[in-house]
Amino acid sequence: MTQTQPTNVGFQVSDLTQLASLTRGGLLESTHFGLACLTGPNGELLAQYGDASGLVYPRSAVKPLQTVATRRAGLTLQGAQLAISSGSHQGTAQHVALVELILAAAGLTFAALQCPVAWPGNSQARALLTAPSKECFNCSGKHAAFLAACVAAGWDTETYLEPGHPLQVLIKQVLEEYSGERITVSTIDGCGAPLHAMSLAGLARSIGRFAKQDTDAASAMIEFPWAVGGYDSPDYFVLARGMVAKLGAEGIFVIGLADGHGVAVKIADGSLRAAPAVALKVLLNHGLIEQQVYLELCEQINPKVLGGNQVVGQLEVVI
Repeated sequence: MTQTQPTNVGFQVSDLTQLASLTRGGLLESTHFGLACLTGPNGELLAQYGDASGLVYPRSAVKPLQTVATRRAGLTLQGAQLAISSGSHQGTAQHVALVELILAAAGLTFAALQCPVAWPGNSQARALLTAPSKECFNCSGKHAAFLAACVAAGWDTETYLEPGHPLQVLIKQVLEEYSGERITVSTIDGCGAPLHAMSLAGLARSIGRFAKQDTDAASAMIEFPWAVGGYDSPDYFVLARGMVAKLGAEGIFVIGLADGHGVAVKIADGSLRAAPAVALKVLLNHGLIEQQVYLELCEQINPKVLGGNQVVGQLEVVI
């Protein structure tokens, strides 16, 4: 795929369009502006809502592509361990056990992790602990895979987060290959790893290519969706329907189909609550999922607008 450079330095307010609204008692209470796009099996841009050419930070939505890089480096994870390498987990005992297994197979312990400490995202797991830890950080599965890949390739594990480290160089190459874009803006993600900007169209193209091409990793995510997030995360429900899905911080959500179609959404205010439903509506608008599947997933994913114990409103996608 020929590499291109996104049109804008970053998305602008003028690029945005209204994507979803929340009503209560028949009145508009909140609204979400943002960007969404659909790419086809060959990476072509099929539809965009707003201008999808500006740069965005994909955040954790590119974890599946980072998994591709670890596999190219020689890491051979399978099953739930492979799934959590692309995950933003909730710090449950199940999740932490997978992280420990990945590290132990490489001769490492939790001490090798260089992600920050955190409390589990799962409230029940949080209640069982007396202190935050690195293994409970939601990106520790990815970090464990990074470290294990370094061991497999014979690379240094002390500097695995440095931009010039061979693993990080490989990750950047994979991102450019899958997005079809040259990376021009980079910074540091919340977990301490390098973070590279791409256009929203490039992000959709990337997840579509991953879902079509990297069938082992995609199948692991679909078979073990709880390892990717948790039993109540929006990507869990989409994965359980056989579609690759991954959330990212600051209102990012992506879906990849086995035939290579890709959807990417960026909610401009950084809230995630509307992003999954918007991504699903893009698929529905183009005949890529059935109406009943869309409605059932929205029922599972969308926030409930309650007045006491009564439903008094709803989140509505407006594209």
